[in-house]
Amino acid sequence: MEATFIGHATVLLNMSGTQILTDPVFSERIFFIRRRSPVKVLPETIEPSAILISHAHYDHLDIPSLKYFRSTVPILLPVGLAPLLSKFVRNPLIEIAHHSSYHLEDGTEISAFPVKHVGFRISGLRYRTCNGYLIRKKEESVFFPGDSAYTPQLCEVAEGRPIDLALLPIGCYEPKWFMKNRHMNPEEAVQLFEELKAKVMIPIHWGTFPISLEPIGAPLEWILRLQAEKGLDDRLRILKHGESTTL
Repeated sequence: MEATFIGHATVLLNMSGTQILTDPVFSERIFFIRRRSPVKVLPETIEPSAILISHAHYDHLDIPSLKYFRSTVPILLPVGLAPLLSKFVRNPLIEIAHHSSYHLEDGTEISAFPVKHVGFRISGLRYRTCNGYLIRKKEESVFFPGDSAYTPQLCEVAEGRPIDLALLPIGCYEPKWFMKNRHMNPEEAVQLFEELKAKVMIPIHWGTFPISLEPIGAPLEWILRLQAEKGLDDRLRILKHGESTTL
């Protein structure tokens, strides 16, 4: 399996030939917020087998970015988001309820699970459902919660089965009083990684868009300290934007 960190929550997974793209955001701006790390993997070079959308926030659901991909590529998303996307794309839109699964033609299983987060577009009243995803193909498995605060319930998703790769968000945690019920900080992400007993963790949701009050480089500095303190050199793989790793 190969994983490429494109930026923010956008990761390209190659699982034995099946290419899964998570929360694709290739735009230079999200509203007035400018991307701080340039896109090094051009969307025109990607041919995904499926696209996963975790929730409706603009830094995870960027509708212009979806138009780079063939209209035959299925887009998997939380319940209630299909009516929104159907106005802009012609792709098959597959809503997956929590604790339900969808199978690609090659047998890849994608299961949705609840996370501790709230999605919306502008008003906060619509498109609130959020999905995390557990992806399994043959002996390979990937845990992708999208955005979530830490909660022990996330450990129940694995159901005692091994997870090869955990894509865990580490940024957007300040101010703590507001963010603690929406996002993990690096320490909580590492705690979840250890509780999941996953083989490898790749930190995501850092260094791309400055959407919270901590300095944009703070999550990376914190996770590097944790990597050294806990001796996680090979298991905690911190990828630069555009960098890949093979498991």
